Amino acid sequence: MLMQPAMRRALKTRLEQLNPGALSRLEPVGFDSNRMRRGLPPLQTLIAFEAAARLKSFTLAASELNLTQPAVSQQVKLLEHRLGVSLFRRSNNQIDLTEQGEQFAEAVGAMLDTLGESVQELAPDEGRTMLTVSLLPSFASTWFATRASRFFDQHPLIDLITLSTVACTGFGQEEADVAIRWGPGGTLNVYEERLFGERHMLVASAQLKDQLAGVQKIEDLLGCRFFHDTNHSEWRAVIAQNGGDPEQFEHGAYFGDTSATLNAITFGGGIGVVRDVVAQHFLDSGALIPLPFTPVDGPFSYHFLCPHSRLDQPRVQAFLNWLRAEKQPA
Repeated sequence: MLMQPAMRRALKTRLEQLNPGALSRLEPVGFDSNRMRRGLPPLQTLIAFEAAARLKSFTLAASELNLTQPAVSQQVKLLEHRLGVSLFRRSNNQIDLTEQGEQFAEAVGAMLDTLGESVQELAPDEGRTMLTVSLLPSFASTWFATRASRFFDQHPLIDLITLSTVACTGFGQEEADVAIRWGPGGTLNVYEERLFGERHMLVASAQLKDQLAGVQKIEDLLGCRFFHDTNHSEWRAVIAQNGGDPEQFEHGAYFGDTSATLNAITFGGGIGVVRDVVAQHFLDSGALIPLPFTPVDGPFSYHFLCPHSRLDQPRVQAFLNWLRAEKQPA
C-alpha cells in the first residue's frame, strides 16, 4: 500500500526533524513513554519499515526517504527490537519479509494510507486531493489527453498526475494509485475492469483525400507510402480481410512507437493500419481519413487496474466512474 505523495513528503520532512538525536532528547521528558502506553513504536520507524517492505530494499527506501541506508536499517532494527520480532530475513545484501513482517507491512501501509487521507481532509485547500495514474505513453498522449479536461471540469478538486510507462504496473514499486493497461486481462491480486476493446483500421493522411476518393479495391493503395507500427502485426489481417495480399504491402517505413506512426501517416502523406482508440482524435479533427475497408477487431482490450484496498476511495471512484462514462463501445 502507498502513502499519498503529498503525505509522504510531509512525513519525510517530519522524519528529518525527528531524527534519533531529537527523539533521544524527547524521551526523557515523557514523549516516548506516553506513546508507548498505547503500544505504538516511533513513527519514523514505521515509515522506514513501510518503505523498505514495499521496495524490498533498504537502499531504495533510503533514497525515497532522503536518508542514508544505515539510517533506514537502524530504524528497522529499532522497530524489531521494540516489537520483539524479526520483520526481515537478511542474507547476501538482500532482504525478504518474514511471515510476521508481511502481516505487519499490510497493517502499517493501511495505517499510513488512513493517516494521509485524514490529513488531506483537514488540509486548508478545501478537500483538494491528488490521484496518480499510470498510463501507456501512446494512450496517455492520445485518448486520455484529449479527454482529460472533461475530468477536471467534473472534479476540480482532484489533481491528476500521469506516469507514462510501458512497464507492467507493480503497485508498491511506483507511485501510481491506479493504472490503465492494454492486454488480455487477468491481472492477479488487483481489481481489474475491462474498459473497451479496439479495432485496427486502414486510414490515410488528409493530404491524400482527393487522390484516394475513388478507391474501391485494396490493390488501389499499392502506389501509396505505407507506414507500419512494429508493435502490431494486425495490419496483415486487415489487408487479408479485404482481399489483399499482405506481402504486397510489406514495403514502406516501420516505426517502433505508435505515436510516431500516427504522425508519420498524418504528416507524411501516407497510409497505414492504426488502432481506432489512439487514432480517434486524428480522425475527429480530419487530419486522418478512414478508408472504405473492413476493420479487424484487435486481440486485446484496455483495463482499469487498482489495488483492492484503494478501490473504495472517493478519488478512485470518481476517476473510475468518469472512465466508464467516457469509454467507447466495445
